[in-house]
Amino acid sequence: MSTVATRPGEVAGATSQGSVAEGGREVPTARAAGALGAVGPAAPYALPDAITGALVVLALGAPWAPGLVLPVSLLVAVLWGLRVVDTRRLALPPLVVVAAGIPLAQAAAVPTAVDPMRSAVLTVASALGWACAAALTTLNPRRRAVVLGSLVVSLLVVCAQASTDLGGLTSRAGGSVVDGRAQGPFAQPNELGAYVVLLLPVCVALAARPRSRAARALLGLAVVPVLAALALSLSRGAWMGAAAATAVLVLVLPRLVPAVAIALGGVSTVVLGLALLGTTGPAAVVLSRIGSLGDPSRSPDDHRPQIWELALDAAAHRPVTGVGAGGLETWATRTDSALTLEPPLHAHNLVLTVLSETGAVGALVLVALALVLLHGLWCAAASTTSWLVAAPLAGLAGAAVHGLIDMPWRNPALTATAWLLVGAAAHVHRPLRPRAERPTVTPRTTRAHDQAAPISEPTDHAPERVVERAPERVVDPTPVRRRRAWPLPTVLAVLASAALVAGLYYLPTQHEATAVVGLRSEAASEGQATTGPDELKLIAQQYSVALSDEAAVDELVDELDIPATSTAEATVDPETTTVRIAARSDDPQEASDLADRIARSAEARADEDPQVVATTLSTASPDHTRVTPPRPLLLACGLSAILVLAVGLWLLRRQR
Repeated sequence: MSTVATRPGEVAGATSQGSVAEGGREVPTARAAGALGAVGPAAPYALPDAITGALVVLALGAPWAPGLVLPVSLLVAVLWGLRVVDTRRLALPPLVVVAAGIPLAQAAAVPTAVDPMRSAVLTVASALGWACAAALTTLNPRRRAVVLGSLVVSLLVVCAQASTDLGGLTSRAGGSVVDGRAQGPFAQPNELGAYVVLLLPVCVALAARPRSRAARALLGLAVVPVLAALALSLSRGAWMGAAAATAVLVLVLPRLVPAVAIALGGVSTVVLGLALLGTTGPAAVVLSRIGSLGDPSRSPDDHRPQIWELALDAAAHRPVTGVGAGGLETWATRTDSALTLEPPLHAHNLVLTVLSETGAVGALVLVALALVLLHGLWCAAASTTSWLVAAPLAGLAGAAVHGLIDMPWRNPALTATAWLLVGAAAHVHRPLRPRAERPTVTPRTTRAHDQAAPISEPTDHAPERVVERAPERVVDPTPVRRRRAWPLPTVLAVLASAALVAGLYYLPTQHEATAVVGLRSEAASEGQATTGPDELKLIAQQYSVALSDEAAVDELVDELDIPATSTAEATVDPETTTVRIAARSDDPQEASDLADRIARSAEARADEDPQVVATTLSTASPDHTRVTPPRPLLLACGLSAILVLAVGLWLLRRQR
């Protein structure tokens, strides 16, 4: 049963009399006010403000104090329950109703979970997160904007810290393995990337809201550290999720097309320039990481195929309710899997994680949730939608794409943020409530000749769509100019694309071949005192310096009779005695020959060293060389920059 907001004096008088007139009927209000001990007109506003304050604390403090997430979420749940009792209204949008299946599916798996205690804790956390989402749906747009703004402030602080605390970046295995990645206050870099994916659309949409160009430019600069943190997290899944989130944001908020096009053009131009200049340092590591997108399985530390097989095995043994929330780690220790010594926390895939932990019940909930989200995106794209709904929808869409290759949302801060976005995005649909509680529409008083359609007052539960009357048809006085706005951008785009293809065709490239040499103690096979691990690591470093000496490399280049432009470099894998020799030349066979020749010289040097023995662990192959600069990457970045610039020029010419 809903109450009617009247003037303060009327509320007080109605409470003393025990009823309020609503739509021609008497609605009792004394019991609702007495349930909270509310006195006077402040009661209807105290609970929403308290819920907003608690959600702001949750948004700001979650990344820095994960231990506060559950207590603050419990406080929000209590406040929301009190408001439901106070208003006697439980109107939830379809997205929140379907999302309630997540904690319910986890609760159904607790009795048969392999780790019931952990499963119960995660289930309670999911239930409290859902309560936060439901509480957010009861707030009006102004209060929801405050909560989303708090999330953006938290994102900016997190990204600023992540960018300043960056360690020394080093890459190996063609960029598939990178050390020193940015992670901010999170436990790992992938969690930082997931946090940025969720909130990047909110940050971009908020930056585009001010009408002043100076304010928009200032807020636009605030997006720079966010993009820097996303890049330095070197999370390939987060990059894919951010791209998907940006695409969805442009789809549901077309007015952001110019700003997003300029940003994408700038990013593409920077990447293209770095690739052409052949930079070193962090930029080179980022480029090698981008190049590894075509072959992500090159990492020797990536056990995703085995983890996926383990998740499918768990789902096959527990097909209905799964092994329980967080139970995949325990399941790995109870099987004959190769992951027993280092069990995974999750399946590195959203679908497989849900299927293995909650079985078919959770899978049905996931499918229903995906359908509701897709319908919400369709509704948002088909009508004028507020940024308060469009940006959270885009963030959730990006997270779904990220979830195809990773599942980093065990972190309480990420879980809380995702639930808040669910509550904000839920306003794309009208709330579900009994017919008796649906508000009546009171026609506006008009004059006799005014036949305007009835208009109803907006409520906290109305979908965030702005419905406008169809404007009168206006004849464009300059149709020829608008029709002719496209030829020049099209011609320039075609010419630039042809120049790009021709330049890439004649661009000199180099092939990089890698040979691997391992060092061990010489005395290990003779029963004598072995060289200590630390001393052996120091010897490996000395070998890498000696093998990288330019004079020695030039001598081997002359011996092999290959071009003098060929180079080589030897590096040591962190905390190991493994030496990687990377040789570069214009021909793949020449690069492989040089790498193998340097590996043989390392063995010859070790034969004269009584402390160590050098063994070639992997020889170079001309069929598996790395081409630099990568032509496909340059072509993709160049075409993206050309497309963005052409669209920008077309938009400018249309506005003339």
